[in-house]
Parts: sequence; structure tokens; C-alpha cells
Amino acid sequence: MDLPIVRLDAVDSTNTYAKDHFRELPDGSAVSARIQTAGRGRLGRRWLSGAGMDITATFIFKNMDRPFLAGAVTGVAAVDVIKENCPEISPFLKWPNDVYVGTRKLAGLLSEAVWEHGAMQCVVCGIGININSGDEFLSAAGQPASSLFSLTGRHFDVDFLLDRLAKVVNGYYIMCQHYPREVFARWRGCNRLIGHAIEVTDPAGKRMTGLFRDVDGDGAMIFECGGVRRRFTCGDVKINASASDL
Repeated sequence: MDLPIVRLDAVDSTNTYAKDHFRELPDGSAVSARIQTAGRGRLGRRWLSGAGMDITATFIFKNMDRPFLAGAVTGVAAVDVIKENCPEISPFLKWPNDVYVGTRKLAGLLSEAVWEHGAMQCVVCGIGININSGDEFLSAAGQPASSLFSLTGRHFDVDFLLDRLAKVVNGYYIMCQHYPREVFARWRGCNRLIGHAIEVTDPAGKRMTGLFRDVDGDGAMIFECGGVRRRFTCGDVKINASASDL
């Protein structure tokens, strides 16, 4: 079944709109916008996207109780759709919530729980994918970024890719309700940094260099530094620029 996509011309944030209107929107539906005036990433960072050039959308999951799983469903779907339409590139998930190609960011995700009267009502997951933005616009991101256009030299139909993404997200959402371990296995397989040396900045701002050993069943990163393993549920990860096999 094709679930609706609410297509807005402009909005402050698709995540905010989805949280404010989740009751009247069907489970599994999406909110998208050509322009976000206050798009957000993790830690309150601003998310930039070109007007009508990129995908900015939020999916609503009413039968999910963990934001991590919403990010897993949406992230794996994004990787699938990118591979399907750009077989010449090799996207992967960079823990905790980004899609990368090589050492450049292609997409970002933000999962948030919606609470009312002390009870979780649903989870929303926003995603921004750089589609047709050029290098000049991407340079304003403040970190190495890329787009499908800059990677392939081709322009893409943003509405077509959004429709396809919504269908694939819905398929993984249904799978997650019945076979969550399968979705987790696919998500783990997309996390190509496992086994690589990385730099982690913890929530207190401390930087550490070590090995990304694995992810546990709750999506936390198992990080080894100086022979000691630590479990991270959040933090910033920096890819070693010399990691040529990414």
C-alpha cells in the first residue's frame, strides 16, 4: 500500500511538523518540504538543503518504541535507494546517523521520540539527502559533503527518489515489526566503519582515537581505546582521511 506523502512548499522543520501533526497523519506516512527554514541535525546543528534540489523528509512510525530502530529503517532504505539509482557509487552508514560516500557526507538522519503525558506516542525520523546541490552550495556545510549530482555528474528527479524512498522505508518498517533482527543485521552490514580506526568526540567534548569494534543490539558503538572497550550511545565520529577502502 502506498502511504501518503505530505508535500509542503516551505516549513521550519519537517520533524517539527510531523511531531505536531502525528495524530492526523497515517502510520508510516511522510512529510517533505522543498524548503526548510530551520532544518535541524543532531545536537541542534543546522541542516542546509537547496530549495527543491534535495530530499528533506520525515517519516512517522507509530508502532515503534525505539528511535534507534527508526533510524535503522530509514538509513538502510536510503542506502538501498542510492545504490539502486547510482550503482557507480558505494554509500554506507557512518554511525550514528549519517550516510557517507568515501569521506564525504551525503545524508543525515535525526530520530526523535514524541511524548505525551509521560508516554511515548510515536517516533519520527527525519532525513536530508543531498541530491542536486552543487559543490559551491555544499561548501557551506562546514564539513566535507557531497551530493548525487557532484558524485555522478547527473541531475535527478527529486520527487521520484522521494517516492521510491517512501516505499522502501515502508517495506523495512513492516519487516521491522515482524523481523527486527533482520533489519538490525542489514543496518549493521551498512556500517562500514566497523573494524576501522576512528576519532570519537564524546558528549563532554573529549576526543579519543581508537578502533570501532562493533555495534550492540541497541545500536550503541563498541569503541576500543588504549586496550579498554567503551560503549557509546551518542557522540561524533570522524573518519580517518587515509581510509582508502571506504
